Amino acid sequence: LALWKQFGRTLKEGAATDLENKDRIVSLLLFESSNDPEKLTTLTDYVARMPAEQTEMFYLTGESRTVVENSPHLEVFKEKGYEVLFLVDTVDEWLVQALNEFDGKKLKSVGKGTVQLGNEEELKKEQEESAGLLQSLQQHLDQYLKEVRFTNRLTNSPVCLVGGEMDFSPQMERLLQMGGGERPKQKRIMELNPRHEIVAKMRQRFQKDSADPKVGKYAELLYGYALLAEGSDLPDPPQFNRLLAELMTETLTA
Repeated sequence: LALWKQFGRTLKEGAATDLENKDRIVSLLLFESSNDPEKLTTLTDYVARMPAEQTEMFYLTGESRTVVENSPHLEVFKEKGYEVLFLVDTVDEWLVQALNEFDGKKLKSVGKGTVQLGNEEELKKEQEESAGLLQSLQQHLDQYLKEVRFTNRLTNSPVCLVGGEMDFSPQMERLLQMGGGERPKQKRIMELNPRHEIVAKMRQRFQKDSADPKVGKYAELLYGYALLAEGSDLPDPPQFNRLLAELMTETLTA
């Protein structure tokens, strides 16, 4: 472990750049994961622990274990008992660009693409029934989002933000911005938990009045909630605070 602390970062850099020796180097790499808060794991040991029905290796990148471990993106994976690798070293962002699979198992970010770990037919039906609401939320947040959809990724939280399969992670985007130069901000995908009380009440409100101005305000609050949950900055903190104070006032006086 002492050797890993001294040379681990160098080994990860080697796995990302030394294609000739990549396979041998990857077998030596250690990662934090949801399996054990104290012990690091190899990819080989991760594969050995995978349930029979699991076909992909899951990971999430971020600035620290605390941020990643508490991410709403992990909710359904915790529920299903699927281990998730926590890639919290800066170099990990470059490593996963070069490491697409291991031992025949594809590496998949739990913060990108779609997750099919629930009743997909039911989810599709709910999405079709709430198409108007989702379109309205998209219109309110169009400058930030390329899509608003329902998801089975969440079990407790109302919302999260994800990227497309080929998008940069929020952490990678921040690293690239720190490197200098002007880069256009990526539009994200906002995923809603259709079973959460907040989303259910928004659906009811929209059904009663599709022009209700509060729908737009709730859209901004949910977007801000999702950004804070993943450790990202708010685009307009004063506006978020005003909306939050307004909602609290309405609740206290109801």
